[in-house]
Amino acid sequence: MRAHADQQIIVALRNGEFGVLDQVYREHAPSIRNWIVRNNGTSDDAQDVFQDAIIALHQKANDPNFVLTCPLGGLLFSVCRNKWLNQLRKKNKEAEVRVWAAEKYKEESSLVSLLEQVEEEQIRQEQLDHTFQQLSELCQKLLRLLISGLSSAEVAVQLGMTDANTVYRRKNA
Repeated sequence: MRAHADQQIIVALRNGEFGVLDQVYREHAPSIRNWIVRNNGTSDDAQDVFQDAIIALHQKANDPNFVLTCPLGGLLFSVCRNKWLNQLRKKNKEAEVRVWAAEKYKEESSLVSLLEQVEEEQIRQEQLDHTFQQLSELCQKLLRLLISGLSSAEVAVQLGMTDANTVYRRKNA
């Protein structure tokens, strides 16, 4: 198959010319954000999914045998759509598990069972706290700020990082 005209973007990424990513973001992120928001997502969800798609694109660009045979926007949309649909499926499964767990605990009303659950939760929380303490101080600050509801851009400013993409990479490293 013949390479699409957008193959030049793949070649630029392969050559380390990451400035083309600004163009890719400007041209394609808004439509993907709109689609995800219309399909039970948020702008933050869209940003995360689009970032994942960019990472996948970069990985593909590093494959010397990869040839883009369709418009880049179509490829990015397909990747984002699949990633978003997978997240929605996962959320639905989690919701089913929560419903089942709630029904199970309604049946178990004894005080002993409740105390055991509290103890197990305390142990899990202690394990989580211990694991969290093993993270670097910067990672701990980053996660605390994100959990507090700040956007990636606000976290980047507070931590002196270059931009929201740096926060995303550190969070997912």
